[in-house]
Amino acid sequence: MCVDNDPESCKTLRHNRPEWTVYEGDIREFQPVGSFDLVVGGPPCQGFSTAGKGDPNDPRNFLWKEYFRVVERVRPKAILLENVAGMMNKKNSHHIDEFIAKLTSLGYSANYAVLDASDFGVPQSRKRLIVVAGLGWTPELPAASDGQTKVTAKAAIHDLLKRKDVANHEPNQHAEHVVARWKLLKEGEVDPNYRRGRIYSDRPSPTIRAGGGKGPRGDHLAGFHPPIHYKLPRQLTVREAARIQSFPDEWIFCGSKTAQGRQVGNAVPPLLGKAIGDALRRSIENQLATPAVEASCVELKRKKRA
Repeated sequence: MCVDNDPESCKTLRHNRPEWTVYEGDIREFQPVGSFDLVVGGPPCQGFSTAGKGDPNDPRNFLWKEYFRVVERVRPKAILLENVAGMMNKKNSHHIDEFIAKLTSLGYSANYAVLDASDFGVPQSRKRLIVVAGLGWTPELPAASDGQTKVTAKAAIHDLLKRKDVANHEPNQHAEHVVARWKLLKEGEVDPNYRRGRIYSDRPSPTIRAGGGKGPRGDHLAGFHPPIHYKLPRQLTVREAARIQSFPDEWIFCGSKTAQGRQVGNAVPPLLGKAIGDALRRSIENQLATPAVEASCVELKRKKRA
């Protein structure tokens, strides 16, 4: 069961995974029905993010309580919550403290840390707070491999320079004066007019954001405005940004280019999600293999047969 309030994101989910059940609507109106082993949530992060205004009174900051309501309702074996690292900042930490306290009151034991996606094969420096908790047990989080070579932006997207057979790969047509200025940028340099930089080819990309960023006068830019390509005088295409997020080319993004970019920027990198999921699965399997749990399962089966 998937829950999302964004119609374009729901279209993307239904297009790529037609067998999934998708609830399109406000989570405050969502009433879960059924039994679930795991509840995963990514409450809105704009109020916690250091990239934006970071308004501590942003009403979206409190939607984690709706996520907790779902957890309280279905009592899964384990939970997983993801948010920006800014949720750990001093002005926001009371949210995570209250969340952990509420989980503890239900019998969950939590484990949390800030993980960098680039430590798990994602060609992007992207730090996110990850919270996992088990009902009466403590799940493990994945650990980065010591000495692991990080995937570079060039390795992730260089083949797309000459390819036109992939979806979501239509480059923007920038104004001539913008193209002329961006041709002069070296890798790592930032265009002060648009406050966007050319990514390095030999290291992971900076964080792909969903927001529009700022224009020459400091005004908010509508649309999708990712970093500038390491070689070409243009911003990354949606597909290049998706590659840097570690999405496979088979995953198609629906909606306008702005909507596609927003979905890419808001997403958890699939390879980071896989690392967390694998660690959670191992933890759950180890927990189910303990004698006490095995005995309770045998007793439960006996009662069902009776």
